[in-house]
Amino acid sequence: MERFEIALAMDYANPFVRDVAEGVARYAFQQGRWRFHAPDGVPEVALAELKKWKGHGVIGMLDRAAVAALNKRGIAGVNIFGRFPAPPPTSVVIDNREIGRLAAEYFIGKGIRRFAITGRKVFGDATLKYEAYQAALAARGFGCLELKSRLAIQDIAEQVAGLAGDGPVGVLATEDPMGRVVIDACIDAGLRVPEDVCVLGVNNDRFACEMLHPQLSSIELGAARVGWQAAQMLDGLMKGAAPPKEPIRISPERIVERHSTDLVAVGDQVVAEALRFIRENAHRPIQVGDVARAAHVGRRTLENRFRTLLRVSVHDSIRRERIRRACRLLKETDMLVEDLSEACGYATRERFNQAFKQETAATPSAYRKKFRFVG
Repeated sequence: MERFEIALAMDYANPFVRDVAEGVARYAFQQGRWRFHAPDGVPEVALAELKKWKGHGVIGMLDRAAVAALNKRGIAGVNIFGRFPAPPPTSVVIDNREIGRLAAEYFIGKGIRRFAITGRKVFGDATLKYEAYQAALAARGFGCLELKSRLAIQDIAEQVAGLAGDGPVGVLATEDPMGRVVIDACIDAGLRVPEDVCVLGVNNDRFACEMLHPQLSSIELGAARVGWQAAQMLDGLMKGAAPPKEPIRISPERIVERHSTDLVAVGDQVVAEALRFIRENAHRPIQVGDVARAAHVGRRTLENRFRTLLRVSVHDSIRRERIRRACRLLKETDMLVEDLSEACGYATRERFNQAFKQETAATPSAYRKKFRFVG
């Protein structure tokens, strides 16, 4: 059986890269015939160190020129770095536009009506997050303040002071460390987190997110899935498969909620109570009338308040909460779809499938497959 010699051109100081390497290792263990180049005992090398290396494949931070140089020597190359303006076709990267959309929908679902974004915009992936976040908000009729420096946190303080009683500002920090900066700056400015400012980071680096108070909510990217699929692509290339025409883009895994976003952020107490009821009872077959009774208002009044504040109907809010629950169960459990649909408040699998596809544009089975290592 042929043994493949593999090199990892990665920087393990980056927590995302460490998780990518974990996914590569899982795939390699399954294959049983990969050997990683580790000249100093650690499978981590710089591209310059591979100029005379005679192996089969490289996974790492590879731009188009690096991949072309490797290919010229008969070595396959797969990039896992999303910050190149035009990543090579043989890339597996996080879908950064989906990060922006996910963050916008998350904040809107909490009833937030004012928004901001911050982070280093010098990289291609950060720009995509910015564009998608702002576009998703604009599609729902909301504007977005762009905070361009650490000092710009004062803009949030002025916004909160000028719009007292309108609820908190939702801030997307495109990197977890910047989320920490926002939280510290809010505290220094006398702003409450999350009551005045809700902060959401990206990458879910536990070291960055949990070693502060309040702890930072963050988007878990699922980097291990990037590593697995990058290894799978490399395996095919080394065996003679044609390279893909476009990079594979992996959807972010989920939002890990901590204290920095842990509230139902609606100034209207009726809507807040309704959202709380939906969140706590989405696993049951509740209807709009049940929500109205829990909020102690008429159905028409509740519908009007939802559309004014959240730009969605009560029915849409119930469906979205159920599908969020379904997504997590599909990713984290092996429940049969029949059982899962019931656990998400649907009487039949057919109605669940219809609602799931309406919300995610995918079937439950296809969604589960996308978030599994195998397949």
